[in-house]
Amino acid sequence: MIPDNAYEPIPDSLIERRQGVREWTNLRNKFFVLRVHYTADPAKRDPKWKALQQTSYSLRAWKREYEIDWTSPEGEPVVPEFSASTHIRPLTPTRDRRLLRFWDYGFQAPVCLFVQLSPYGQLLVLRELCPFNCPLDRFIEMVFAISRDLVVRTDHFDAGDPSGNRYTELGNVVEILSQHGLVMSACRPGTEVSYAALRAKFLTSVFIPRVGQDPSILIDPVGCPNLIEALSGAFYLSPQPPYRPAKSHPYKDLVDALRYGHDNLHAATGALDEKLKKIATQDRLW
Repeated sequence: MIPDNAYEPIPDSLIERRQGVREWTNLRNKFFVLRVHYTADPAKRDPKWKALQQTSYSLRAWKREYEIDWTSPEGEPVVPEFSASTHIRPLTPTRDRRLLRFWDYGFQAPVCLFVQLSPYGQLLVLRELCPFNCPLDRFIEMVFAISRDLVVRTDHFDAGDPSGNRYTELGNVVEILSQHGLVMSACRPGTEVSYAALRAKFLTSVFIPRVGQDPSILIDPVGCPNLIEALSGAFYLSPQPPYRPAKSHPYKDLVDALRYGHDNLHAATGALDEKLKKIATQDRLW
């Protein structure tokens, strides 16, 4: 990408001459550059036209094709089943309900998702924690603080990366967790199986009395902006063979934390749909 300082804008009178058109001169080769946005066409400035056109595109594809947004990745989303209109909803933590914490430890940049189960077995993703360049021991203290803010209970369910025996600059991950009294559930179903199970989760729904069918997973828009961005396409498959997920922080880490948690709930409860409902109901009556 050419840095911004490689361009020298021409006078404002020319830049603003027509809506949707930008003009400048490249400082390196002196080429005259004309950038034409779809709003240069008066007929396409109508919000109705945009709304109609967007129905044929994902948010990521729209940004690339129409908004000239080169930060939108070229590869396909790892979780294309995610839908902003379906899976995003303002959520409020239930103070006396068990907190589920889904971890991806990283090396210098661990992440954690704070989740609860509804009485009907829905995964309610309340909040994310993904600081940059944070040692694991300091990160754990932050997780504990947020947990105290969200719930009054202390019998949390923790699940994390099955490769937790690796070493960070502070030492072995499992040893660090043990020093803080953390015992992780870390089953290993296999990467492909894990991703497939998470994608399937976004396609399922649960029946709620007097409401009807509701998504099996919901994400809070204020508490989880990076996770939503990741699911919307910031976590994507490489456009080149073998089309593996791009390793970008914090997007990959957050989605991986979500799938680790989902995997371990499945392993811990056996028959997922019925057992999760039973656990959530017991929590509600606790």
